[in-house]
Amino acid sequence: ADDEELMLEVVSIMIEENGGKVLTAADGQTAVDLFRDNSNIIDLVVLDFSMPKLNGFEVLNEIRKLKPSVGVILVSGLKMTPEVELLVRRREVEFLGKPFREAELLHVLNKLQGG
Repeated sequence: ADDEELMLEVVSIMIEENGGKVLTAADGQTAVDLFRDNSNIIDLVVLDFSMPKLNGFEVLNEIRKLKPSVGVILVSGLKMTPEVELLVRRREVEFLGKPFREAELLHVLNKLQGG
C-alpha cells in the first residue's frame, strides 16, 4: 500500500518478478478493506507510513486485529518515528527507508518468510 503510484508499480514488479503475487492499494482505508477481504491469502504487507485516509500506523493496527501474525514491512521516505522504532525493536515490523533497492526488499521479504 502506497499513495505514490510509481512506488506501487515498482515494488509490485520487484515482487512479481521474484515469484510473488501482489494486491495494491493507494490509500490506507483501501489497504484495510483489501486486507479484510483477502486476509486468508495475504502473507506479507508492504506498507507506506504516510498515506491519505489512514496512515501506515493506523493501517498496521487494523490489519493486526484481523491477522496478528502477518509480516509487515513499513516503508517511508522520512526517518523512523519513535513509534516505528519501538515496533522495529520489538520485531513487530521491518522498516525500509525510501528509496530502497530490490535486493534490500527481497532480503526483508525472505527474512519475514523465515528464509
